[in-house]
Amino acid sequence: MEFNQYQLFLHNLDLSHALSNADIGRNPASDATTPFLLAPFLSINSESPYNLYYLHKPQQFSAYVQDKMEYKSLIVNFGVRFDWFHPDGQVLANPADPNVYSPLEPQYQDSVVAPIGGNITAADQHAIAVQRRTAFWYKNATNKYQFSPRLGVSFPITDRGIIHFSYGLFFQMPNFDELYQSPGYKLQIAGSTFLGVIGNPDLNPEQTTKGELGVQQQLTDDISIDVTGFFNDIRNLSGTLNEIVFVTGGAAEYSKFVNTDFGFVKGVVVTLDKRLSNSWSGTLDYTFQIAQGDASDPNSAANLRASGVQPETQLIPLDWDQRHTLNATLNYVNADDWGATLVFRFGSGTPYTPLQTSNVGELLYNSALKPATYDFDARVYKNFKLGGTTISLFARINNLLDTRNALQVYTDTGLPNVSLAEQTLISANPPQRIATIQDYYTNPTFYSEPRRIEIGTTISF
Repeated sequence: MEFNQYQLFLHNLDLSHALSNADIGRNPASDATTPFLLAPFLSINSESPYNLYYLHKPQQFSAYVQDKMEYKSLIVNFGVRFDWFHPDGQVLANPADPNVYSPLEPQYQDSVVAPIGGNITAADQHAIAVQRRTAFWYKNATNKYQFSPRLGVSFPITDRGIIHFSYGLFFQMPNFDELYQSPGYKLQIAGSTFLGVIGNPDLNPEQTTKGELGVQQQLTDDISIDVTGFFNDIRNLSGTLNEIVFVTGGAAEYSKFVNTDFGFVKGVVVTLDKRLSNSWSGTLDYTFQIAQGDASDPNSAANLRASGVQPETQLIPLDWDQRHTLNATLNYVNADDWGATLVFRFGSGTPYTPLQTSNVGELLYNSALKPATYDFDARVYKNFKLGGTTISLFARINNLLDTRNALQVYTDTGLPNVSLAEQTLISANPPQRIATIQDYYTNPTFYSEPRRIEIGTTISF
């Protein structure tokens, strides 16, 4: 059994939100006497959309019961996991009227909710009206729970080989950010058509059904091979495709996170394992997988609507759809208390969405691949014994060959260091600023970490 209570706190004050291009792009050579940023400070009272605050204490409880049955030629593991989640949040009672501080429905206006005469000020009347509206403006999100059965079976097929099978359901709550985004639902409706995305504390848990079927065979006394096929059926992922809320009056709309997205992963894993013998051990595993779904980002449908594009449901490769993965480790252990490890990793390119060109009728989501990546890591150590104390000196080298792997690319070229937009901007011969165009497009985060060497020691008593 396990019980967790989290405490999530946010207080975000945005004092200079209203920046313009003229403020950001000032030329210090010609404007040396003026401030670099000229935007005014914004209102930060409790009703302002630039003053966001929340304090949530969600709770999670889980328990797992398992029984193992062993027979002469069959081993069965059966278990059930129970998960319970208390979101500690509220949702709107009337989604068409989201802002409790500025209601749209006539019956919720200050003068109706708080019809107080006398010498009371408009500010006091508004405060009383907000307090009264808050009592019925929200509904508590419901607790979520799930029973998840798990089953595992294995039986021999030869004196050195077995077949293994597993099947189970899994429960996972969405990211807390998707539950508590846009606290207070203080949406600015005036002058806007799409208001963005709000959180939904009443999201259901993500449900994954996993299954595996494989065969393991001992080839020699110290070498074995395992071939396993697997699938993951992922449902109730958070998304924004099917939830559009039109505010009262129909002049604007917003979206919220709901359980609309899905994914499906299938593949096969081949593992070759050598146990330690004659000072050597190692592993080699290869994975082929296909990961598809309707969206990789829960905000993708809302982002399309914000740009004026109507989203569609289609099966696409997910951002982490890496078709080929190869990992290898080689270990050497010497009788004189020293050893070394070499690790190799290779991964085929993951998908990205290329920039739409004029001769393409519709956007092809995740239809291109980033470059493949590979790297080597190494570790060596030497142990010394001083009485009852063991001192170990070690050195770790990450990215041994200092490989520049491209983790991100520019969508107009598919390369990490070349963008057509950069050349277009340079050809326009813009005035010199504090930073250059080349500085902007030379992005070190597009590459993997360079070689890193760590030297250290551990002492064991």
